[in-house]
Amino acid sequence: MILTIIVFILVIGILVTVHEFGHFVVAKLSGVKVEEFAFGFPPKLWSKKKGETRYIINLLPIGGYVKMLGEEENIKDKRSYSTQPTKKKVAIIVAGVVMNLVLAWVLLAIGFAVGMSPLISSPDSIHGQRLKTSIIIAETKKDSPAEKAGLKQGDEIKGFEVDGQNIVLGQGSELTNFTKSHKGETITINYLRDGSTLSAQVILSDDETQPLGVASIDNSIIRVEWYRAPVVAAVETAKIFKLTFSFIGSLFQGIFTKGQVSGDVGGPIAIYVYTGMAVKLGVMAVLQFVALLSVNLALVNILPLPALDGGKILFIVLRRIMGKHFMQEKIENIIHTVGFALLIGLMILLTIKDIKRFF
Repeated sequence: MILTIIVFILVIGILVTVHEFGHFVVAKLSGVKVEEFAFGFPPKLWSKKKGETRYIINLLPIGGYVKMLGEEENIKDKRSYSTQPTKKKVAIIVAGVVMNLVLAWVLLAIGFAVGMSPLISSPDSIHGQRLKTSIIIAETKKDSPAEKAGLKQGDEIKGFEVDGQNIVLGQGSELTNFTKSHKGETITINYLRDGSTLSAQVILSDDETQPLGVASIDNSIIRVEWYRAPVVAAVETAKIFKLTFSFIGSLFQGIFTKGQVSGDVGGPIAIYVYTGMAVKLGVMAVLQFVALLSVNLALVNILPLPALDGGKILFIVLRRIMGKHFMQEKIENIIHTVGFALLIGLMILLTIKDIKRFF
């Protein structure tokens, strides 16, 4: 539990720091004065001023911020954010999202160079050395032989025992071929769950396609040459981005058409629980989890909603199109504040939902 807490704080810290560092660096390069660079939200635990910027660590590790001169009010100063041209403002805001995508890409590149299973891509589509392949149950069909035997999603099938013979499996195709050739027979299945080796007797059905009644995936650990790893990682990052985009689209469709949030959506507690699962699976699983979260954070932040980076860009573009008198900065700040309050409210609701779901 202590290790999970430490890794959870590190994961949140890395995601937030990288995102805000993007804003920070581009603001500095654009000549904007950065007054504060903060991790977490108040109350304040530690702060130190170096140069013109105060660096702060706050108690609540659920976010962070960069405070720039003239960000919340119109200050007539050449180093004020409010006096910068539109393209500089957009660049400063987009930098956080870009850094999260870069983080995901770098982590996946490291993973593939060392040896890692792809998150989205088929193992067969990646040209590299296959270090290990395991068969993981992705889904157990209702009332199937597998469900009756107690097999669950996430179990790793190691092999079978039949007629005194121990048969070790390496790939999903071997699982399919074996079960089809032993339809209607009683066999013993060996599998791993949470690091423990278990076995169960299974009476295979006469189903022509899935006698065991499971959908499985090949969890192949693949290592590619270090100079090709960034290319493979870029393709994987793009696929994760596309899948996440589709998921967010479905999420909002559900909210606006059914008035409910998908059961797959989680808050801080869900992230904590999944962090614990990743820790149990090892360093590579943690890298994948952070990469996945980083892409999610990038996409969520770019949504055109108040308080998010996308919402700020929307107001900048509207002001550019409709003129500087489109909306007073004070009113815009109020809208972002209300949006932030709604986001905190959503986070609280998701936390309550996570408590019911996991505990």
